This record gives sequence, C-alpha cells and structure tokens, in this order.
Amino acid sequence: MNKHIKLSVLASVIALIVASAGLLWAPEQHTLLTFEITSLALLLFNSISITRCVYKNNESKHVKRVALLCTGSLLLCICGDVVNFNLLEQYYIHGNVIKHDYLVDSILFFAPGYTLLLLACFFVIKSKACNNTRILGLYFLTALCVSLTSFYSMYIPKAASYTLILTWAYSFIITAVGLASVLLVKSYGALKAPLSVWILSLGLIFAALADALIGLFWIYGNGGEGFYPQIRYINWVFYIISQSIVIHLPKVMVMNAQNKSS
Repeated sequence: MNKHIKLSVLASVIALIVASAGLLWAPEQHTLLTFEITSLALLLFNSISITRCVYKNNESKHVKRVALLCTGSLLLCICGDVVNFNLLEQYYIHGNVIKHDYLVDSILFFAPGYTLLLLACFFVIKSKACNNTRILGLYFLTALCVSLTSFYSMYIPKAASYTLILTWAYSFIITAVGLASVLLVKSYGALKAPLSVWILSLGLIFAALADALIGLFWIYGNGGEGFYPQIRYINWVFYIISQSIVIHLPKVMVMNAQNKSS
C-alpha cells in the first residue's frame, strides 16, 4: 500500500471515528471539528502530493490536466465545507422555512468544485475514445430526469427562490457526477474494467449519495428543520470516503495506461 492510499485510508478512518462519536456520544461540536479539519487537511495534502507525483513522473498533458482539476475540485469543496461548518451559527438566512439554509450558500463552492471533477472524468473518458454523441446525450438526459425526480420528491414549495434554484441546479450537477461512474467503467471495458476503476466509480457514487442525503434529510428534511445533527455525521462519512477515492483519478489513469502498455 503506497503513501497516497495510506493517507486516504487514514482520512476515511478519522471520518468514521468522528461520525461514530457524534452519533453515539454527541460530544461538543468544536471537539469533533478539529478531527474533521484534520481529515480535510490530509486529503488536501494527499491530492497535492498526487499532482506533484504526476507532474514529476508523467509527460501526458491529459493526466496533468486531470490531476490539476482534481486538486482544484477538492480546494473548492473544502471552501464549501467551511461554509457548512456554520461557525457563526446562523440559521434561516434566506427565509423562515429552511433552517439550515447556509448549506445552500456552500453550493456556490461545491457546484464549481464538482464541475471540475466532472470535467476531469470527461477528460479520462475522452482519452479512452469513449465519446459517442448518442451515449453522452442519453447520459445528460438521464441526469436531468433523475435530478428533477429527486428534487421534486424532497423540495418545499414555500422555500426561498434562491434556495430552490440553487438546490435544483446543484442536484443536476451532482447527479451527473454520480452517473459519470457508469461512463468511466464503460470507457475501461465495462465488466472487464480494472478493480481500481470500479473503486473510483464507487467514489463518484458516494459523492452523489452524500449530497442526496444533505438535500433529503438536512436541507428539506423534517419540514425544513432538518434531522440535525445525526445527518451531518452520516453525510460526513460518505463525503470524506468519496473525496479520499476520487483524488486518485489521475493515478488510476496512469496505472491503467502502464498496465496496458506492458
């Protein structure tokens, strides 16, 4: 197990400890916040280290671009995490219906962050010559339909327009990220895809699942009050595990290219 995998595993283990402590013993939030920041710091260090490794040992512009996009994605998502920590303890910012609507403000970071990750995935898919127009059209249509269905099942009509517009738009983006897992596996041979690609795809699915939990149980759940703080810790596990996996996208790309050439 190389150092990059070890750091990702460590960040995920810390997230599991935080979630378990939060759900079982409910210690002070500021105590757990220290460990949450530790997980994020480990992930950022790991992502930068992976990017440096790629730039040092690989000449492919595609791989370098993917590495930069993954690190940029993580940086933006971490900014979104800071907003989600709600350090100023502000509630009902955009109206009197959604209590935890500071989460909506974090979309201003998460949306571009996951868009960068989506671009990175498409660079990988394109490099594998899997860019059939009909397949891509079906992919985006499916993402649109799934996101609309998901949003319709949870939204509260009386919520502020700002909240409704941003959460639906983000629902489409994060659904597209989750569905990109299918295209990624297909680009590497579908059922014959290497284990590393399947794991990477699982990371994309976890990213979509983490945000689905936020929308359903934290923003719109319980009539707008949210099932807090339980959902916060459950979401954190899926989110950190997903980030721990997807930052390895450039390494998976390099590793499978080397295996193919050998």
